Amino acid sequence: MDTLLLGLLALLAILLVGVVILLVVQLRSTGVSHEQQTAALESRLTQLVPVDQAVQEIRLRLAELQAQARARQELERRTSDSIRRLEAVIAGTQTKGAAGENILELVFAQLPPEWQVRDFRVGNKTVEFGLLLPDGLVLPIDSKWAATPLLEQFAVSEDSTEQQRLKNQLEAAVLSRAREVRKYLDPNWTVNFGVAVVPDAAYDLCAGIQAKLFQTNVVLISYSLFVPYLLLVFQTMLKASRGPDTEKLVVAVQAAQASIQGLQTELEGRFARALTMLTNARTDMSMQLSKAASSLTSLQVSATPPTPAPALEEARQALSEEGPQTRRATESVADSSQL
Repeated sequence: MDTLLLGLLALLAILLVGVVILLVVQLRSTGVSHEQQTAALESRLTQLVPVDQAVQEIRLRLAELQAQARARQELERRTSDSIRRLEAVIAGTQTKGAAGENILELVFAQLPPEWQVRDFRVGNKTVEFGLLLPDGLVLPIDSKWAATPLLEQFAVSEDSTEQQRLKNQLEAAVLSRAREVRKYLDPNWTVNFGVAVVPDAAYDLCAGIQAKLFQTNVVLISYSLFVPYLLLVFQTMLKASRGPDTEKLVVAVQAAQASIQGLQTELEGRFARALTMLTNARTDMSMQLSKAASSLTSLQVSATPPTPAPALEEARQALSEEGPQTRRATESVADSSQL
């Protein structure tokens, strides 16, 4: 853009000079006096003042653009220096391991705290990270930041043959570094395999060594797949740690809980309603029985004969002493009196 503005400015200057020359030639060809030519030239130059102002404005804009370009170049230089320093930290032979562990720390911290194990000692070796499994064993985890120069060369290479050669070298380097995880395996404290975590770019190019690493009890995982893989391992180990008896016990307990819930529903539902109906029926039946008993009592009282008078009893005794005939006559009279 700076070159374009400079060319435009030069073009305007040439155009301005050409206009002045053209005016001078035109004035000379008309045959007027020198004073008239000067006056006409001044008049024409006055008309060119806006062009001069435009040129001045272009110069100012050009100066501003140059200042912005210098500022941008300075920013790009600082950014480039920062990137080089970051590359030195990440890709340097002394610090790339620490950088990889820092990245892994950020990912590992997403897991529950009770699963996390740090600086776990296995014999005389110390592994920075470990996953505490349900059976009490630890899954050793190590970060391997390997073959960074090979990754950079592979990224800029456009030759397929060269890319294949770099890929083979990268696989060999990652395979060698990942096998180092085997030194953290101990059947008394760890499971029978370990995890090597590498950058995603290296993982994408190392699919061919997965089977070889698996044969050596090492699993290769990228940073993006790290947490999902650990969750899968934990869930698998949790199911494996449950024996058949435990599984049956869990099923039996679940069935018992379902039965208890069903009984409670019945007690609070249909049984409670039936019990209420039985209570109401008992009350109604008691009332009906009471009414029936009262009716029978009233009927019994009304059917009982009245008690004889004292005079009638004395006459009956006297007749019993006089004889049978007199007794019959007296009883007939008594019966007639009762009627």
